Amino acid sequence: MTTFPRLISDIGGTNARFSLEVRPFEYESTKIFACKDFKALSDVVIEYLNQIGMSGKIKNAALALPTPVIDDSIFMVNSPWQTFSQSQTRAETGFENLIFLNDWHAMALSIPHISKECLVRVGGTEEPDHSKPKLVIGPGTGLGMASLIRHPLGEYLAIAAECGRSSFPAVNEEEVELWSFVHKRFSHVSAERFLSGPGLQLIYEGLCYIHGQSITTLPTPAEITQKGIVGLDWLCQQSVDIFCRMLGTVASNVAVTLNSFGGVYIGGGIIPKILDYFIHSEFRSRFEDKGRYRPFLVKMPIYVITHDFPAFLGASHALDSYLTKGYIP
Repeated sequence: MTTFPRLISDIGGTNARFSLEVRPFEYESTKIFACKDFKALSDVVIEYLNQIGMSGKIKNAALALPTPVIDDSIFMVNSPWQTFSQSQTRAETGFENLIFLNDWHAMALSIPHISKECLVRVGGTEEPDHSKPKLVIGPGTGLGMASLIRHPLGEYLAIAAECGRSSFPAVNEEEVELWSFVHKRFSHVSAERFLSGPGLQLIYEGLCYIHGQSITTLPTPAEITQKGIVGLDWLCQQSVDIFCRMLGTVASNVAVTLNSFGGVYIGGGIIPKILDYFIHSEFRSRFEDKGRYRPFLVKMPIYVITHDFPAFLGASHALDSYLTKGYIP
């Protein structure tokens, strides 16, 4: 008996993305909604099903969320919905089988299913060792991370992480100044404070403060990247350059923690949009800047994920595993 079609989602802090999986890893009716336009997660799920004419017709669904999934109560720091109940959402949406998983858990599970054409390499002298851990990381509304480990029998298992909440590691005087500027506003300066869309704005604000520049209107993250990568605005360009360097340090810290010789994979909503600029930035040199451990980091291959909806692939794999094996890998 078929379990298709299935509802697959990738829900971030800004946008909620939905698609109908009609066959394994084949999607139709993909739609994107602004989270702020809905009072609750269940509301946007129901709206999506109504728009595609599938209300009451879908039995199986996966919701990938920008938060740890620990117990029934879900708390999403970067979402306008903040808190909700898994059991209540199940009741409101009416699915027979509904799984919740962290969105970067889904991103990690997507890696084995992404074609080579959707992976752009950024350095590394060796090929990925698929028996070793893989790191998946990326800035968007927040900073997402997860790791992927291959069992000796072949199945991959993903481990969602919240390393974006770890304390930001300043490595030079400029970053110490920026850290100090931000610390006056927030008691804890996490990596995500800088490595996110709002983080780009904080870097820009901090540079204006350091250089004595007044701000009439704070540019959006998109405006900072657009002006920065074409050199229209010096402060925007510096913001993007610092952002890339900071990402190199944070990604490197996690990579050495995990020994990610299976490769480092960068996703999220920012880096793929500035791919050419990012490739030529100081990200890679900062990633390798680990003193005596540098020869190991030089080997690690890094890829930018250019697939439009990679988390769909991972959410599909998670849901299929749940339906056929009874667990989420």
